This record gives sequence, structure tokens and C-alpha cells, in this order.
Amino acid sequence: MVGVLLATALPAASAGAESVDQARAEVAAAQARVDGLRPRVDRALAAYERALGDVAAGVSAGITAEQAADAAAEEASGARRLAGRRVRALYMTGGTAALVASILDAPSAGEALRRVTYVQRLVAASSAAADEGQADTAALSARAAELETAADASSVRGADVQRRYDELARTLAEAATEVTALSERARNLEEAAALLAQIAALNAAVDATGAARVSNARPSAIPEQFHALYVKAAKTCTGMSWTLLAAVGQVESGHGANPGTSYAGARGPMQFLPSTFAAYGVDGDRDGDIDIDDPADSVFSAARYLCANGAGRGDRGLRSAVWNYNHAQWYVDLVLKLAGMYAERDGD
Repeated sequence: MVGVLLATALPAASAGAESVDQARAEVAAAQARVDGLRPRVDRALAAYERALGDVAAGVSAGITAEQAADAAAEEASGARRLAGRRVRALYMTGGTAALVASILDAPSAGEALRRVTYVQRLVAASSAAADEGQADTAALSARAAELETAADASSVRGADVQRRYDELARTLAEAATEVTALSERARNLEEAAALLAQIAALNAAVDATGAARVSNARPSAIPEQFHALYVKAAKTCTGMSWTLLAAVGQVESGHGANPGTSYAGARGPMQFLPSTFAAYGVDGDRDGDIDIDDPADSVFSAARYLCANGAGRGDRGLRSAVWNYNHAQWYVDLVLKLAGMYAERDGD
């Protein structure tokens, strides 16, 4: 009788072990998929951090482009100098034969052709080679200037940060889906709990990034035209400070530096969606036309929209107004931080 009981119990135990093994395999597969997402998460987090940092500092994208172009020019110049020194050293120690040998030793046909061209310039026309080097430097400098000019037309703005944030949120959601889609058996294992903890830590890193960048925010210089508009428009809403409009203006378009259409379809210096502007648009300069791209109309419309959503009615109303402008906590924190700093710097 005991033998029969043992015989009937063994298959059940074996089935339980197989079930656990299968669950562990499912968790391992999910871990592999989540690990595959990690590079995307890292890239998205870095891009979000850069965008948030730039908009918090009011930095023009032109500065970043200029720095990149300078670095590229320096790198290219250094590479040319190094190549020149190597070829000249070969020529001085082994003559033309050594130069020919260097061509034959090239790792690829393309590199061999480049060495042939350089050797020809060095041996047959050293002065022409120098002129060529100067031309290369001039061309690179011109390219750097083009990059800077193009980037100056596009300062970092709130929509850029929101796009980066959305990309990061989608990536993290995809990772979370991989884990929550596991079978009930797998979700009950410690490995699955560890996976969820990893994703929670990534979400916490996103929040920490936003908090750190907002704490480092600083107000940018305000063009005279926009300063006057902020002050004048704020007077249309009792209790609202012009610094709130200035903060929104910095985050939305860099005070009109980047008023083009965002990825979400918002336009103008204060980045209105056309549908919202149709409801709240104001003829700020009283020229008989309400234009979403006109600075005066855009700023006065922003004042009207913020006022309608609570600006001027205490701290709670202020936060509600900014939240309605852009449904993101990083945006609310950043705008209020900048508004306070404008008040300290320029007076309320």
C-alpha cells in the first residue's frame, strides 16, 4: 500500500518541478528581453537628460553644435598632423621606398589610395600639399559655421523635452509589459520580482533626472520685445506675475527663438495647439488679426489661457494653470522654478 502511494506521488512532484523549471525559463526569457531593452533605455534616458538640462538652462542648440563642430575640427586637424608626421618620418628614414612600402601595407584599398594621394602631394608638391591642408581646414570651418547658423534657429524647447520623455516612457512601458505578460507561475518567482524592481529603479532614475535638472535651472536673457509683452499681457490677469509668462516663454520656445511647429503640432512663441488657440486667441497688438505666430497675439493668448486655468488665484491655482498648459510634472516644476528666479533677478 505504501508502495502504491509513493508511486502515485512521484509524478505529481515531478510535474511540480517541471512547472517551476518552466516558470524559471519564462522569467529568464523575459530577463533577456528586458536586457535587450537596456541600451534603448540608456540612450533615451541620456537624450531626455540632455534636453531637459538644456531647456532648464535656456541654452541654445547652437552652442552645442558649435562645440561639436570645434571638436570635430580639432580632431580632424590633429589627425592630419599625425598622418603628416608619420609619412614625413618614413620619408626621412627610408626615402621613397619606405613610402611605397607604407602604401603596400595599407589595411584596405581605400586607405592605400589615401596614402598614395598624400605621398604624391608630399614628394612631388609639398607646397601644394600645404595649400590643400589649408583648404581642408577652411572647408571644415565653413561647415562648422553652417552647423552653428542652422542650430541657432532652433533653441531647445519644452516640446523637445516632452518628446524625449515620451520616448523614454514608451521604452520603459515596453520593458514592464515583458514582465507583466509572464504566466502566473513565473510572476510568483523571486526572479520576476527582481525584474519589476529593476524597472521601478529605471522609473525612479527618470524622476531623479528631472528633479536634478530642474534644481539647476536658470533664467535666460529675455529679448526686449518679449519682456515688454510679458509685462503688458500679465496685467490682463489680476494676481498673475509677468515672470510666469517669461518662464513659459523660455521653456516653450526660448523667448521666440524656436517658434516652429513641434512634433505635437504646437506653434508660435508660446507653442499653442491650433485648436486651443482658436478658443483662447487674443489680438494682442490690436492689428485686427489674431495670428498664432505673432509674438503679441501668442503672449496675450497665453496670459488668457493661464488666467482661465487658475493663474492669479493662489499657489494651487498657479500650479493648476501650468499643469493645464502642459500635463507633465517636470514642466510644472521647471516653469515655477524659472518664474521665481526671474522674480529674484528682475523684480516681480
